[in-house]
This record gives sequence, C-alpha cells and structure tokens, in this order.
Amino acid sequence: MGRKSGLGMKARIILLTLILTTLFSVSAAAVRAATVTQIADQLICQCGCTLVLSNCTHGECMSRDAMLTLITQKLEQGQTQEQIIGFFVAQYGEQVLASPSKRGFNLTAWIAPFVAILAGGALVYVAIRKWVRRGKQQVEATVVTREEEEEYRQRLEKELQQFGERGYR
Repeated sequence: MGRKSGLGMKARIILLTLILTTLFSVSAAAVRAATVTQIADQLICQCGCTLVLSNCTHGECMSRDAMLTLITQKLEQGQTQEQIIGFFVAQYGEQVLASPSKRGFNLTAWIAPFVAILAGGALVYVAIRKWVRRGKQQVEATVVTREEEEEYRQRLEKELQQFGERGYR
C-alpha cells in the first residue's frame, strides 16, 4: 500500500521535460527575434529609402525582406552579431552601417561634435571676458575730474540762461 494516487514518477519527469522544452524553445525564439532586431537596427535598408533596416516602411520592400531573412539564416547557422554585420559591410560597403564605425577616420564623426561644442564654449567664454574687461576700461577712461565737471556745469548754466532768454521755438 505504499503507492500514492496521482501521477507516477515517469509521468512527472515527462511533464517537466515538456514544460522546460517549451519554455526554452519560446525563449530561444524570443532571443533570436531580439537579436535580428538588434542587428537590423544597425543596418541601413538598401532599397534606397535610407531608413534603418528595422524601420523600413515600404510595403513590399524586397531588400528589407531579403536582408532580414539573411540575418535570420546566419543566426541559425551560429554566426555572431559582429560576423553578420561584417558580412553586410563586405557586401555593401560601410554605407550599410546606420552609424559609422568607431575606428580610423570615422572616429572623427564621433569626436568632432564634442570638440566643436567645447571650442564654441571656450570662444564664448573668451568673448565675454573681453567684453567685461573692455567695459571696465571704458568706465575708468570716462572718469571726469573736478575741473572738467565744473567747466561742464558752467557751460550748462550758460546755455540754460540763453535758452531761457530766447525761449523755445
């Protein structure tokens, strides 16, 4: 009477194996789809639309479909993302890449914007400092001595007297 009711040990093992196999096959397909999308995000569609391969919106784009099929086949053959991208670069040239490679002359495309921003900031800083110094120098240069102030005051009073005698016309 040591037997328990329900599934036997063999049935449990078979059920567990089926569940795990299903989970792994679903997750492998999801990983493959994610990898296809990741690779397609790095390539430009070659139909002439200049869109990223994963975003090509042409209804019957033969180039997109062929490239996506090729990516899927190469992934199923066990090739890595770098190998697949290298294959497309060898076939179409570097214009197939959505962004330039980060080596050689193409490194300039990655560095130049930051250098330009820093240079522009430095230029603005220098210009503002010069304007502030120039403003201080002009204030110092326009300081009027007491004698000059007295001369200006006498001249103003004289002109106001003349204006008062003649009136406004």
